[in-house]
Amino acid sequence: MFRLMPPQRHDADPDKSEVLAYIRENMACELGRAIRAFNSMRNKKSQVIVYDMVHRQWRGCDWVPPEDEDRVALLLRTINELKRDVAYLKTSVKKHERLLGQLEPKRPASKRREEEEGEPQPEEEEEVDPDVIEIQKRATEAREAMKMARATIEKDEWLKAMLAALDEDKKASSAPSVPHQ
Repeated sequence: MFRLMPPQRHDADPDKSEVLAYIRENMACELGRAIRAFNSMRNKKSQVIVYDMVHRQWRGCDWVPPEDEDRVALLLRTINELKRDVAYLKTSVKKHERLLGQLEPKRPASKRREEEEGEPQPEEEEEVDPDVIEIQKRATEAREAMKMARATIEKDEWLKAMLAALDEDKKASSAPSVPHQ
């Protein structure tokens, strides 16, 4: 019902809020219920309505401007936000990979030489600290999570679809429908 809500302003005073008035009108309810519905719909998990920081207004998550130029501008802004999010995630993944590399135990040079030569020598049993085992376990889990995050970033089909749609809009708007006389 509210995914296509046009942009509206919200005020700290519930009586002056356009968003709450719109919700009250469409749900035919009292102010308290409209406030609860607004708080529920603007939640990060549901995101039925989203805040447009450029215009300082709340709008439905699927709302698009009626004019083509405004629609393209909104898509470009959305794409740029997604690019920033992807860049942030990539740097975060790299940072965590560096931290994981620091957690991995370093092999002494003598053991590396033994492995290269292929002559197994009897190893001395070392006492294993349970904290080290737990850290290694968490490092392995984090490594797997980073691999999954990287795969998600690289296979973001939605972003590719948005870029393709935007390219189609550009081609359609640049090609004249009637030949020039």
